Amino acid sequence: MLKTLYIKDYALVDELRVEFKTGLNIITGETGAGKSIIVGAMGVILGGRYDKDIIRGNASKAILEGEFQITGLPELEQFFLDNDLENDGSVILIRREINDTGRSRNFINDSPVSLPILEQLGNLLVDLHGQHEHQLLLQASRHIDYLDDFAGLGEQVRQVRTLYQNYIDTARQLKELLARKQEAVQQTEIYEFQLNEISKVNPQPNEDEELKKEELIARNAEILFESTQLLFDQLYESDGSVSEIIKKAISKLQDLEKIDDKFTEIRNECENAAILIDEAAASVSDYNHKINFDSDRLEEIRNRLAQLTGLLKKYGGSIHTLLQHKQDLQAKLLHIENIDEDINALQNQLQTRLETLKQQSLALSGQRVQAAEQLAKSVMQELAGLGMANARFHVAVERREITEGNFLHIEGKRIQVTPKGIDNIEFLISANPGEELKPLVTVASGGEISRIMLALKSLLAKADRVPVLIFDEIDIGISGRIALVVGKSLQKLAASRQIICITHLPQIASSGHYQYLVEKVSNNNTTLTTIRELAMQERIEQIARLIGGEAITDTHLMSAAELIKEVSASAN
Repeated sequence: MLKTLYIKDYALVDELRVEFKTGLNIITGETGAGKSIIVGAMGVILGGRYDKDIIRGNASKAILEGEFQITGLPELEQFFLDNDLENDGSVILIRREINDTGRSRNFINDSPVSLPILEQLGNLLVDLHGQHEHQLLLQASRHIDYLDDFAGLGEQVRQVRTLYQNYIDTARQLKELLARKQEAVQQTEIYEFQLNEISKVNPQPNEDEELKKEELIARNAEILFESTQLLFDQLYESDGSVSEIIKKAISKLQDLEKIDDKFTEIRNECENAAILIDEAAASVSDYNHKINFDSDRLEEIRNRLAQLTGLLKKYGGSIHTLLQHKQDLQAKLLHIENIDEDINALQNQLQTRLETLKQQSLALSGQRVQAAEQLAKSVMQELAGLGMANARFHVAVERREITEGNFLHIEGKRIQVTPKGIDNIEFLISANPGEELKPLVTVASGGEISRIMLALKSLLAKADRVPVLIFDEIDIGISGRIALVVGKSLQKLAASRQIICITHLPQIASSGHYQYLVEKVSNNNTTLTTIRELAMQERIEQIARLIGGEAITDTHLMSAAELIKEVSASAN
C-alpha cells in the first residue's frame, strides 16, 4: 500500500505529508482546491511527466516522495534483483527532486536510478486511472491492451513483438542489400574497365622511380662513355696519370725512409692511396665497357613511363595508391560476386522468421479469442452490479485483410501483422434491450463509460497483482442510485487492493473507509493547497456539503450520516 505521500514546493503545495491506509481512501474537496495537484504529484512520483514550471514560488527545487509498504510480490523481488537495488523486503521509498531548470533526479530507497527504471517500478506498484483514461477507453486501438491485460498475455505479446521486430529488421537488411546489389551491378562495368586498364599496364611497386633512373642513364650514354674514358685515362692510362704520379711519390718516399723512418708511415698511406686509385680506375673502366648505346631500350623506357604517368594522372598520385585502387576494385568485384549468397541467406532467414511470427501470432490470436469471450461475460456481470443489467458487451476479434504493408499469408489471405500480432480488437456494447451491438465510442454516455471503465479495472485488478489503484473522478457522468452502486463496487474492490479515489459524489464519498479533504488556504498573500484526514463528524459535514452545497442544513447532515450508515451496513 501507499503509506505516506510527501510533497514540498510543488505547484500550490508548500509542504504536506499525508498517510493513507488500507482499504478505500476517499479524497474530496471543492473544485479548484488542488485535488488534481495531489494526483499529479502521485503520477510524477511514479515516473510521469511534469511541467517544468511546477516548482512553487521562489523555491529552487520540488521534492516528491512516496513510501510504500508491500510484501509478498514476486515481481517486485525480481525487479530489485534485476536492477541491483537495495530492498529490506517491506518498505520502498521513491523520491523525485525537480530542480528549477526542469531536470529531475530519481531515487529508489536512496539509490539514484534512471527514469525508465522508476517507471518500471511505478507500473508494478500503482495503477493510476486519470480522467484521460475515459477517452482512452473510447479509442479502439487501446482495446487490445485491455484484453491482453485481462488474459495475462503480456509475455506472449512481448514474444510476438520481438519476433515482429526481428522480421522487420531482416526485411530492412534485405531491402538495403538488394539496393546495394542494384547499385553495384550498375558499377560493375566501370569497376571491370578500370581493373582491366590497370591490369593491362600491370604496374609494379616503385617501378616508375626505377625507370626514371634508367631513362636518365640511357639518355646520357654518350656523355657517360666519353667522361668515364677520360676519367680512366686521367686516373691510370695516360702519361702523368694519377696512378703514375703517386707511384713516383712512393719511390721517393722509400729513399727518404732510409734517412728518416718517420717517412715510413707516409709511404704506407701513399701505397694505400695507390691501391684505391687503381681500384677506382678499374671500376670506371668496367662501367665504361658496359655502357649500352641501345636506342630501342630508351624508347621502350619512355613508352613505359608514359603508360604509368597516364594511369597515375587518372587514378592516383603514386604507384602505391594506384596499386591500392586496384586491390579495392578487386574487393568490390568479389563482393558483387558474393552478394547473391548474402541475399539468399537473408531471404531464407526472413522466411524462417516470418513463419515463426505467423505461428506465434496465430497462437496468441487463439488465446485472445478465448479470453474475449470470458472478458465479455465478466464485464456484463460487473455491469449488472453497476446498474446496467440489460447491457450486452462484446469483444470483437477480427483480422484485417490488406493489399500492401506488413502482412502474413493466412488461409489464402494477406492478413495485416503489427507488433501486437494479427488481431484487431474492439469493444461493442448494447446498453438497452433490442439495440444492436455498436462500437463503444458511438453509443456510450459519460456515465456508462465510467461504469465500463470501473468494470474493466475491477476485472484487471483480479487478473494482475498491482497493489494500489488510484481513481481520479471515476464518477464522471453518474449520480443517484448508480453512484451508490459504484461506491459499493469500489468498496468491494478495496477488499483486495488499496484504493485512493477522488470524487465529487456523496454516495461514493460515503463508501470510503477513510476520507481526506483537500483545501486551498490563503496566508500572507499566499495561496496554498493542504490535505488532511477527516474525523467522522467532519466526514458527515463534508458529505453534507456534497449533498447540499455551501449552505448545509440539519437535513443535509442527517442525510449524510444516514448515507454513511447505509453504506457501512451494506458492506457488513
